[in-house]
Amino acid sequence: MKSLFKNILNMFLTKENEVQAIITGYDFVTNSLVAQVGNKRAYIAREDISIYQKDTNENVHKLLGSVINAIVIKENNDDMLLSRKAYMQKRIERLQKGDKVIATIVSASDNALYLEFDEGLIGKMYLNQITSSKVEKPLDLYNIGDKIKCVIHKKQEDGRFLLSRLSLYKGVNLNIKRNNVLKCRITQKLRENDGYFVEVLDNPYYSGIFDITEYNMYKCYNIGDTVSLRILEIKPEKQLKFSTYIKTVKNNVS
Repeated sequence: MKSLFKNILNMFLTKENEVQAIITGYDFVTNSLVAQVGNKRAYIAREDISIYQKDTNENVHKLLGSVINAIVIKENNDDMLLSRKAYMQKRIERLQKGDKVIATIVSASDNALYLEFDEGLIGKMYLNQITSSKVEKPLDLYNIGDKIKCVIHKKQEDGRFLLSRLSLYKGVNLNIKRNNVLKCRITQKLRENDGYFVEVLDNPYYSGIFDITEYNMYKCYNIGDTVSLRILEIKPEKQLKFSTYIKTVKNNVS
């Protein structure tokens, strides 16, 4: 009974200790971020900024002017001591595989996107979790700063996450019939002839080939363009063959 009461008490205290703070500057004397919480001045020590490796000056600079979530470590009448790191640790504990998040692309390699979500949490999304279509590199389809709806694919021990766009659509079936029209995104040019690989935007588990030489009049396409296509042929493993239906519309859709 005493243990139950203690857990309930801690739960309410934890909730009350979570605050939002506006980062207003950096104090080089105390080596900490300066923030404002209501009418109180607050400080975040450099080691309490992030759960990951010590933040560089550039990462600290990016927080200036932003609103962050943090946990109150100490408080008196005049100021507060906060920890963004503690808040991040709590978020990691709560997040589970399959949870939906909206993540922002911060960098990329040839085979993966690196993203941030929630309160500075870091995620990685490999090409095979972005789309089932062929694509040479992630930045053919996205730009730095783009936001992507995705789900947590795996939570790693170091506090980083593997993310998946494809998992959002797992088990979702489309009305796939010959001559149906679907909005698609061009992901890569065919090497062997004049055509493209495409993904279906409503469900990127569906992908296929768009051969403009044999079936189409329009030939001015770029990687990342969206175009409405008519299904010509349905193949195993949700692979489709398309022809042109309506002209291209340039639009970066997540």
